[in-house]
Amino acid sequence: SSFQVTLMPEEAEDMWHTYNLLQIGDSLMASTIRKVQTESSTGSVGSSRVRTTLCLCVDTIDFDSQACQLRVKGTNIQENQYVKMGAYHTIELAHVEKASEALAIDILLISDKLFRHQDVATRSRYVRLVDNVRDNGGTVRIFSSLHVSGEQLTQLSGVAAILRFPIADLSEPEDDSTSDED
Repeated sequence: SSFQVTLMPEEAEDMWHTYNLLQIGDSLMASTIRKVQTESSTGSVGSSRVRTTLCLCVDTIDFDSQACQLRVKGTNIQENQYVKMGAYHTIELAHVEKASEALAIDILLISDKLFRHQDVATRSRYVRLVDNVRDNGGTVRIFSSLHVSGEQLTQLSGVAAILRFPIADLSEPEDDSTSDED
């Protein structure tokens, strides 16, 4: 029997649970960035990135335990204006740590709940994130979970960042395989 699950990840560990829920052959619908080719009126061809929602038939599932990041590859099963049926695409899910590694964080917004997490490894992970941002000249704003702003941040995963510069690589790796053209 088939069933549908809607997941709103609130912390990095949720990616681990998602990894355990997903199976090859499942359908995954998620918001993602896709590079699309555009042709101008003069006939010159360029490319741009667009945000779109895709539904993939999953054929590869990779979990990066260090970054708590889930990467799912599959073929598109719901055609839209940007992506044809059967085209391959990779969706990468949970991005603040990647931004920190790229020294792109100007202001880190973090809920105090993450420092009181039951799992010691999770707590130390967020302490490292805070230290890394401060060491690289960023500002850290800690939000109290007892305040409405802290509650709202907790609902958005408990951690967010204002970047110094945009990072295209956060979206997902480009997948310029020839199957896109089929």
